[in-house]
Amino acid sequence: MAVRLIAWRFMLKGTERGRFSAMTLFAWAAIGVGVGTMSSLLSVMYGLETSLRDNVLRAFPHAMIRRAPGSSSPVSVNDFTKKLLAEPGVVRAMPYVEAEMIAQSDNRTLGVIVWGLPDSEWKRVGEGIERGTVPSANSKLVQGVLGAELSNHLNSDVGDTLQLISPLGRKGALGAVPQTHVVEVSGLYQSGHYDFDKQYLFIPILDAQDIVGKGDSVTGWHVWAESLDEADALVAALKPMVPAGWEIQSWTEFNHALFQSLKLEQLSMFLILSFAVLIAVMNVAITLMMHVSHKRKNIGVLRAIGASKSQIRQIFIWQGAFVGMIGMGIGTVLSAGLIFYIQNFYQFPDIYYQRSVPVEVRPFSIGLVYLVSVVLIFIATLYPAIKAAQLDPIEAIRE
Repeated sequence: MAVRLIAWRFMLKGTERGRFSAMTLFAWAAIGVGVGTMSSLLSVMYGLETSLRDNVLRAFPHAMIRRAPGSSSPVSVNDFTKKLLAEPGVVRAMPYVEAEMIAQSDNRTLGVIVWGLPDSEWKRVGEGIERGTVPSANSKLVQGVLGAELSNHLNSDVGDTLQLISPLGRKGALGAVPQTHVVEVSGLYQSGHYDFDKQYLFIPILDAQDIVGKGDSVTGWHVWAESLDEADALVAALKPMVPAGWEIQSWTEFNHALFQSLKLEQLSMFLILSFAVLIAVMNVAITLMMHVSHKRKNIGVLRAIGASKSQIRQIFIWQGAFVGMIGMGIGTVLSAGLIFYIQNFYQFPDIYYQRSVPVEVRPFSIGLVYLVSVVLIFIATLYPAIKAAQLDPIEAIRE
């Protein structure tokens, strides 16, 4: 107890005249800013990753089965769909048709990706429709649901018609003739994923097969697992049953570049902030060295009245611990304040698709930041503590 009381007094009375040292204040602030900034910014980065992942998976499935490039292996759609649904861990499986086409409105012409969906999927699509309805079976024209951002780019609304032009066309007497189809916009869909909403048009799968002109064949299947974390395991289990000429990928594979870039950004941010924490720890070491210099006479007196070298080392180790605890306490308050402000008051400008800033506090990661900080602060106290213990008490008192 006496060792800790002396360490506390040395920290608060760090100058030669026994006054509070500004270096101690700077050490507190440096640790607080470093730890608080790292904790809050990592929480924002994790929140952005989770938000992006959720938006991607609102638009895409957990796994996709598609025909391998250059393959023409036929598969019975109904039989394989039933086989997929019978597999353990498969919650949903649906065949789909995909085609890249040109959409022409009264104002603009853009490339779009047409997805043909079975009847069982329209209820799910309807949950994301912000205006209009799903295609009606009684409509005279082919109806489709347009991505909300694609609607803005084409300047089309519910009830408007689009000309779908196949760039490949069909062979005729004069060669390949582009095929044109009229589609009426029945609704506008918003998934929360900007790139998805500006590219896709959903139509019934039978109409898509007619437009593509490949009979009752499909492009592939969308498959959902019981949970996101089980998607990779499900893909590994389904690979042996996938027919020759077809391939299966999980969401981590067909969005690999997107999430790898996000991981790289997180790593870069972590390394940059680590330097801030490291500088704060160096500040602790410098502060303790100055305290050792200012307290030479006090150390000499303590040694003269019987304090051992081990006790002198403990005094400065405890002093470093107190500096670190106060600094990390400041960092906790700073981090909590930043997170509260970001969650409740800060918003991205109007030009961004998502205005609120997502935040996800991961206790393990925050605890790791504090644990590493504690270890670094302890290491920083060792050299000043050893130097203090090595002082000659007679020389220290004489000075």
